[in-house]
Amino acid sequence: MKKFINRNKYTLNTESLVFEKDRSSAKLVILTILKYVSVGSILGLTFWFFSMTGFISSPKNRLFEKSNSKLISEVVVLTAKFDTISSFLNKTQNKDDNFYRVISHINPIPVSIRKAGFGGTNKYSNLEGYTFSNLLINASKKSDILLNQLHIQSKSFDTIIYLAKNLNDSLLSAPGIAPVAPNDYLTISSGFGLRIHPITKRLQGHDGIDFAANIGNPIRSTGNGIVTTADKNYNGYGNYVVINHGYGFTTLYAHMSKLYVKKGDTIQRGQIIGAIGNTGSSTGPHLHYEVIVNGAKKNPINFYIDDLSDEEYSEMTQLFSSNN
Repeated sequence: MKKFINRNKYTLNTESLVFEKDRSSAKLVILTILKYVSVGSILGLTFWFFSMTGFISSPKNRLFEKSNSKLISEVVVLTAKFDTISSFLNKTQNKDDNFYRVISHINPIPVSIRKAGFGGTNKYSNLEGYTFSNLLINASKKSDILLNQLHIQSKSFDTIIYLAKNLNDSLLSAPGIAPVAPNDYLTISSGFGLRIHPITKRLQGHDGIDFAANIGNPIRSTGNGIVTTADKNYNGYGNYVVINHGYGFTTLYAHMSKLYVKKGDTIQRGQIIGAIGNTGSSTGPHLHYEVIVNGAKKNPINFYIDDLSDEEYSEMTQLFSSNN
């Protein structure tokens, strides 16, 4: 015998005391279904909206964001490196104009040429319209500026090398080494330019640089030349020596404890001319060193390589003092 299952629900009519089919259950099911569909639709639209507007990132978007973030970080680092390279290049340009081109008897390169413009007004238009456009354009500009300046500097060195082949005597005569070996001085205690004078306590110009060192350490001539002054006194420079190198160059060495040369002596680069002292207007043992070019006092830091080891310095002075 088959068993039939009736899935319809019935409700007792209390007035007629008859069971009637419950139609509200079907309606309830339909309403329940519509409710869930509506809620699901709302949630789906909400998720779509936030995904499209960036509030919720898809895995693909998150990967792009991570890649972009890394690229931006690398651009920032690269821009900082450009600044460091630019700083070194500025020092090279300064030494080129104030030393290499001077001893080669050619004029410094005008700033208008060294800092000349490049490209056109729309050169960076392809980088506009992005979130980090300013960063990208700034990095590109710095790169172009460096390339332009490096090209000009390279051409300048080509010219100097060409001229230097016929200027051997002037190259040896010009001040080109430090007057004190690296291991023979403690520090540069005072640089070129304005400073508070250690004795008068007033702001005034300092015409050279001071090498703080122990009394008795050797002082060397920075170029070939002839001694024009080898004097001893108790004021100002104290015991000092002046050497005329020719080609418009003169150097001065002050506050010495001993003088090993006299007026009229012919001097070679690297030759010991005296010893560190504390004579004259001095508050401690040091060498005051000046470079004068065509009557104008220049920053001596531009006239020697300041990162030589003691061994390299010694080898250099021996080379300069050899006859060939």
